[in-house]
Order: sequence, then structure tokens, then C-alpha cells
Amino acid sequence: MENKRYFDILQIYRGIASLLVVVHHSYASFEHYLKLDNAALAFIASVGKLGVDFFFVLSGFIIAYTTYNYRGQTGYLKKYTFNRVIRIYVPYLPVSFAMILLYFLFPGSSNSDRSMSLLTSVLLIPDGNPALSVAWTLVFEMFFYLMYSLNFFSKKLWYVILIVWLLGIIGTSISHLIFEHPFLKLIFNLYNLEFIMGVMVAYLIKMNLVKTDRKWFVIFPIVLFLIFLYLKYAAINLFPFSLNLIFALSAAGFVYVGIKYFTKKIPENNVWMLLGNSSYSLYLLHNPLQSMLVRVMPAADHQIVLLFELFIVIFLCCLISYFYYLIFEKHVMTFIKNKFEKYVA
Repeated sequence: MENKRYFDILQIYRGIASLLVVVHHSYASFEHYLKLDNAALAFIASVGKLGVDFFFVLSGFIIAYTTYNYRGQTGYLKKYTFNRVIRIYVPYLPVSFAMILLYFLFPGSSNSDRSMSLLTSVLLIPDGNPALSVAWTLVFEMFFYLMYSLNFFSKKLWYVILIVWLLGIIGTSISHLIFEHPFLKLIFNLYNLEFIMGVMVAYLIKMNLVKTDRKWFVIFPIVLFLIFLYLKYAAINLFPFSLNLIFALSAAGFVYVGIKYFTKKIPENNVWMLLGNSSYSLYLLHNPLQSMLVRVMPAADHQIVLLFELFIVIFLCCLISYFYYLIFEKHVMTFIKNKFEKYVA
């Protein structure tokens, strides 16, 4: 009897990606406000920004992998749309509305001098800056979900659109075309390549396009990641967005290796599983949380004390976000699904 395969490794990846982003923003705040200065941690924090790229690869993979059997089935479109909308908006909107309120109540607060679009803040439509700074990534997420919905109308049409889209993004970058309209900027943005990488990995696995089953494949993403680290440390940019793409290719390789070779069940109480399960809530909450927490942390003359305070802030961000996850991602989303899922089945 074939052993049951689990994909808990994806949750581990989500936990790692979210923690990278938290470290990136938290270190920047401590560096600015409390004068934290640690070269090694500063480098890790600079790499942490690319946790977003890891999320994009994971999103492309998960959507393509989980809906693979529904390609070309328009009847699934309603359920797909419902699941994507509540998955993104239910945890997001409370945070976004809170940030919008802060904009109006405390116009002198950090980042409030930047322009803010209500349309983007509420609907995630490309029109300007969202009130929640990290929500720019959700604009990309929703656009990718919209593009991928074409997959349910026709498999062949989707493949054509995917290739044309891919070539359009690359061609726009090579020719240095600059679009003024926010929607055109979104369509041809290089970040979309990372979603497409995730889709390609899903197709490689589902279509069994890689015939060999050699475990030395695990070396591929490790080597790519080491190359990325060297280029990042040496500040070598081969071409625009090259570091992001190399990192994303490495992430895509880790996703492939994880799904092929690391399919054992991971305990639910594993700290990385807890972090992975609450990663979306952590992503939404961490920046406003750490911005507030760093302001109440006492100044210190010793760097070791500042490091300890940084770890406290990161821990509190994770802890508070987990409770937020239990409320909005576990209970509220479950309630909405139970109430309305029968209408989209």
C-alpha cells in the first residue's frame, strides 16, 4: 500500500517566507529608531525582503497544483472565485480599515505623508498606494488569480495566454518600455514571472515531465541560493531584477524538491507549522505592529540589548498574529464558508 503523501513542507516554506519579511521590516525600524548596528543581521534583513518573492512562487504553485484537475471546467470558476476572494479579503479588510482610520485620525504618523488610494486600500485594484503598505503584494496576488481564472475556460487558450504573457513581460523589460497606466504596469511587471515559475513547477510535477527520480536534484536549489547570496553580498546585479529572479528560481527548486521528496506528516504543534499556518495574518499585521512596538522599546547603549529587544518584537508580532489568525482565518472564514459555500458548489 502506497504511503500517504503530505505537503506540510509548503506550510514550512510559508513560515520561513513570512519570518524573512518580518525580520526585514523590524531590523530597519530598529536601525532607524534605536541605532541597532549588526552587519550579519543587516544582511539577513536585506535578504528578508525577498520573502515576498518566495510567497509569489508558492502562490503560483499552490493555485496551479490544487486546481489542476479542474482545467477547462467553467463550472469550477464560481467556487474558485469564492475561495480566493474570502481567502484574501476576510483577514485583510479589518487591518486595511484600521490603517485607513489611522491615516485620517493621525495624519502626522509614519508614512502618512505618502499618497493613499481608497480604491486600492479596499478593493486591491491598482490605482495608487494602499493604506497598509505591504498590501501592494496583494494587488499582484488578486491580479494573478484573475489571470489564472482563464484556465477554467479553456486549457489550450490558457497555455497560449500564459506564453504570450510571459513573452510580453520579458519583451517589455528588454525593450525598457515604461507604462504610465497602473494596470499596464501591473500586467507587465517582472514580479509576475515568479507566479509563472510556481505554475511551471506545478505542471512539471502534475504532468510528470521530469522522468528521473534522482535525489541529487536537491543540490540544484541549494546551489542557486548560494549563488544568490554571493551576488547579493557582493552587490552584483547582472541585469534589472536579476537577484529577485535567481532567488525565485531557487525557491521554485525548493518547492519542487519539497513536493517530490519531503512528503511526511509534520506535527501541527511544530513551531514552523504554527508559523506557516498563520503566515498570512503575520504578513498583514507585522509592519504596523513592529512600528508601534519599536517606539515603546527603551533605548540602550549596548547592541546585545537591542538585539534582545528586536527578538522580543519579532516574537510578539508572531504571537499576536497567531491569535488574529485563529479569529479571522479559522473562525470567521469557516463561518462564511459554511454560510455561503452551498451557493457556489
